[in-house]
Amino acid sequence: MGFSAPDIALPKAEPGQFFMFGVKNCEKDPLLKRPFCYFRRRGNTLEILYRVVGKMTSIMKGLRPGDEVEVLGPLGNVYPMAQAVCKTPLVIAGGVGIASVYPLIERFKGSAILFYGGRSKKEILLRKELRAISKKLVVATDDGSMGFKGTAVDAARDFLNGRNPDDFVLYSCGPNGMLKAASALGIQGYIASEEKMACGIGVCLGCAVKTKEGYKRACKDGPVFKTGEIIFD
Repeated sequence: MGFSAPDIALPKAEPGQFFMFGVKNCEKDPLLKRPFCYFRRRGNTLEILYRVVGKMTSIMKGLRPGDEVEVLGPLGNVYPMAQAVCKTPLVIAGGVGIASVYPLIERFKGSAILFYGGRSKKEILLRKELRAISKKLVVATDDGSMGFKGTAVDAARDFLNGRNPDDFVLYSCGPNGMLKAASALGIQGYIASEEKMACGIGVCLGCAVKTKEGYKRACKDGPVFKTGEIIFD
């Protein structure tokens, strides 16, 4: 979904950041905005990527050109990129988590190796675009309907067999189980939390994540954290 603000200049968003998104005139149900990763920019239009899973996204599916929405952002921190100058970016994404890393892969200009996973072929999106902007695209599906049979992390682990993890820098976004497994690969880098958020600005404390330095807010202190920083119970 793309959105624009004809009367003002939309702020610049960076890979890793997100927007709190709401629909006007929905009778306060759902009451709270929902977080969506910055996906990409096309001219004066910013885009998000979403899967229809609940009431908000069901309403969003019915929006038409010209409808008004409420957007707060961009929010959160960004993926650090300095390490990728001397190392190969190794990117692992699952499902719509691809939205978070898509603009990051674009920035790497053909140097990133991407492992992209889903439950089946139907969940693998943007294959043509991702192949065009990546050095290498490896697709993984749980049911084996496309590419490697298994998870994206399984495919990455297979690729790393016999290679030096220190030659790579990790970037990953997806569900906690995937982030935990990606963090265990032994590659230094960054992961983006998909914790549920209510306010997006660090006030409500609803998106607290457990870290080695105590609890932190995914919206304000993240959503991007160093590998090994989050404690996955």
